[in-house]
Amino acid sequence: MVSSAPCTALPRRGKSSFTLQRCLLGIFLATLAFLLFTLSDACVLPPPFQALELVGKPKPYYEVGEEITYRCKKGYDQVLGFLTIATCEPNHTWVPISDDACMKRRCPYLGAPKFGKADYPNGTHQWGAQVHFSCSSGYYIIGKAIVNCVLKGENPHWDGKAPQCEREELSLVGEKELYCAGNGVWSSSPPQCKVVKCPFPAVENGNQLSGLGKKFSYRDTVVFECIQGYYMNGSTTSVCNGESVWEPPLPKCLKATPPPNTKPPTISYSVSTSPSTKPPVSTVSGPRPTHPKKPSVHNYPGYPNPDGLFDDDFALWIILLIILIAIVSIAIIILCLYRRFQRRKKGKTVRAQYNTYQKSLTTSAEPTT
Repeated sequence: MVSSAPCTALPRRGKSSFTLQRCLLGIFLATLAFLLFTLSDACVLPPPFQALELVGKPKPYYEVGEEITYRCKKGYDQVLGFLTIATCEPNHTWVPISDDACMKRRCPYLGAPKFGKADYPNGTHQWGAQVHFSCSSGYYIIGKAIVNCVLKGENPHWDGKAPQCEREELSLVGEKELYCAGNGVWSSSPPQCKVVKCPFPAVENGNQLSGLGKKFSYRDTVVFECIQGYYMNGSTTSVCNGESVWEPPLPKCLKATPPPNTKPPTISYSVSTSPSTKPPVSTVSGPRPTHPKKPSVHNYPGYPNPDGLFDDDFALWIILLIILIAIVSIAIIILCLYRRFQRRKKGKTVRAQYNTYQKSLTTSAEPTT
């Protein structure tokens, strides 16, 4: 019997060599993508901390099992029982460590002044905290009401001293002398002994000419002037009245703006009387129009930054491109292997059919007895 299947010739040498080259190229690209993917899947840069800093320079990536060491930053002390060493785990994450391993240093404790109290809003006197001072009724504060704990070098310090509380002076508000005006009426209401304390007079963009002091009580007077480039809105003189209020109110120094320029731009034309092909020239006085500048090429996505690095979006596209190349390479390898397997299978089938055909011819040619 003869098979009706078409006889497919074996692939030529040139075509087979080209197919082999494509397979090798695909294997190379797949290997390269796999290596890059493996490197990117390692532990990345160690996490940053507020109280901890990395010992030594960081590397682009870390292998599984590598250790990194942290230390406390300036102004911090290490807490016993907490680790400062992190290890790259097999799942490509770092052993969790936190800022709890280091604690901020503290400023000396400031107690409440006599006839006053001290309040710590944050409940601590570590650097970065504040202490608020206040005095009891009938006393006024001398010094800073708020003191900050700041870090200078490696040790914290207060940016001021604890204030003092002194007894407030009473002022006689009203007339010192009264006389009987007749008909059983005094010349004025009786005076009052009361504490008068006006707020510190501060005028922005102005200078105080007289009445300088740290505290201001009844009938204290201040005089102001504005600095150059500002004009005064209000009275130059204010007096502290019996209600602890400046009267008239403190002035304001406002910015002196020049009058607007209402003169329109002048346009002049110069026309030559001699025959010429050039157009008349016009000159316009006034500001020239501005044209928007073309954005710098550094602002386009994907363009390297001035420091030589790419932005995050471009790096993400590079990673996606590498993954796509790896997938295509693996698909090419599988396709090449599948075609080669099919060709071998077809070759065996053709040889088997040819051997069967030769055997049938030999059998029919033998004489029968």
